[in-house]
Amino acid sequence: MSKFSVLITLFAALATPLIMARFRITRIPGTVAEIIMGIIIGKTGFDIIQPSDTLTYLANLGVIMLIFLGGMEIDFSLFEKKGDSDGKKSPLGLAFGSFMSVLAMSIVLSLILYYTGLFNNIILSTILVSTIALGVIISLLTEVGLLKIEYGQTLLLISAMGEFIPLVALTIYSAIQQKNYFSALLLPTIFIVAIILLSRFKKVYSFFDKVDKSTTQLDIRLAFFLIFTLVTVAEQIGAESILGAFLAGAVMKLLNPKPDTQEKLSSMAYGFFVPIFFIVTGVNLNLRTMLQDKQAIILIPIFFIAFILAKSIIFLILRHRFGSKFSFAAAILMSTTITLVLPILQVGQNLKIITEAQNGAITLAAIITCIVCPMIFNKILASAKSEKSNAE
Repeated sequence: MSKFSVLITLFAALATPLIMARFRITRIPGTVAEIIMGIIIGKTGFDIIQPSDTLTYLANLGVIMLIFLGGMEIDFSLFEKKGDSDGKKSPLGLAFGSFMSVLAMSIVLSLILYYTGLFNNIILSTILVSTIALGVIISLLTEVGLLKIEYGQTLLLISAMGEFIPLVALTIYSAIQQKNYFSALLLPTIFIVAIILLSRFKKVYSFFDKVDKSTTQLDIRLAFFLIFTLVTVAEQIGAESILGAFLAGAVMKLLNPKPDTQEKLSSMAYGFFVPIFFIVTGVNLNLRTMLQDKQAIILIPIFFIAFILAKSIIFLILRHRFGSKFSFAAAILMSTTITLVLPILQVGQNLKIITEAQNGAITLAAIITCIVCPMIFNKILASAKSEKSNAE
């Protein structure tokens, strides 16, 4: 039965993009389509897959690879940019101010959710509402050709902070909830290990080019060594494994790998591991149970609105630099969230903080942001570009 479940999952991963191409479904991100496919073949739908240890392990590797690639996507040269000669803030300064405002807004919204009785955990809801889907946003910015300009750089940095800072907060919160206070104090250990690995391998990485062969693929072996080393360290000190994966991606990026290295890693991740993670997420969602829980159903529009409102503050921060339309588009795009929401909800369910029905409701709210927000962003961006070209 275990092998049959894996086989069906792999077939679903293959069939999903083919179905999207056949029916010309272009407005839904592939990751969301995979979750929907999982819902159809999982507990909510035909229930033909029984999650096994093997499938769960592969899904865990999927989220680790996804977060690892998120770490690799960060352009660290942006952190070296200084303020402009006219006194304007750099992309880093704008991004930092934007995300701190998002965090403050998330705390306010979480307090409202708590005192209205809609969600009884302020810290977890703050972490949830402040997250931003770095992977989805990078893909979209690349498609529309914005990554090389200041506007795109600013959005990239905001989304990177929206993934990394909640990730660290989740790790600390999880350790404290499990009363593993010593682990929270050991959190800097994983950063120290990451720095040591970076310093050690930076000197020998150039040597790899001389001895590397197609049958050895040393760059890929190094990437997996970094992943499993930092994930293991993270787990040993009681931190979340995804924090180790993100730092492994950052270390790999700082080693300045060849362009085809990241391409090969992306091919492996998105070709095999990541689709399994998203499909299994859909498989485990039991919408039938959720639909019987009225309080859980209410959370779908509540969290969708919260995801939007928390990021709306970005409009005020960016308006003076990029104008109203581009800033409004940025606020809408930053509302897109899914990547970290799933592991955060899993941690919350493992800690008995949220129910399975609440998990499903908040996941659906996140899925809706992935469908709606990129579509609105593209329309506003097209309108803004048209106005700009006409003015010129």
